[in-house]
Amino acid sequence: RRKLKKVVDSNSIDTSKPLNLEHRETNENQPEPLRVQQELLDNETRALQVELTSLLDAVQDTETKMVEMSALNHLMSTHVLQQAQQIEHLYDQAVEATKNVELGNKELSQAIQRNRSSRTFLVLFFFVLTFSILFLDWYN
Repeated sequence: RRKLKKVVDSNSIDTSKPLNLEHRETNENQPEPLRVQQELLDNETRALQVELTSLLDAVQDTETKMVEMSALNHLMSTHVLQQAQQIEHLYDQAVEATKNVELGNKELSQAIQRNRSSRTFLVLFFFVLTFSILFLDWYN
């Protein structure tokens, strides 16, 4: 944008050179206070141009930063959504794992119970077998 303005300004200066000479001649004929006032206005105009140029640069920098922040915000929201889905999946897996652990505990309890009953049966079987052998030995 600034380059375009500079080109336009340089073209306008080039085309106005003959007018500028005429203007200088009229300026020389003007009284001193008007010339001083014109110079003050020109200086103020230049100062305003410099200030507006720096303000434009600041605004463009701010705009660039805002665009970058918007892109980062979009990226972050995308990642947060993905993480929410992953967390939900992990939660489902944790619930399933808890159910599996409960079923495993139930199976272990049943296995321990079966082991007790089989141990009792085995002790009773050996006890009966021992007395049977003693009885058969006494009977002979």
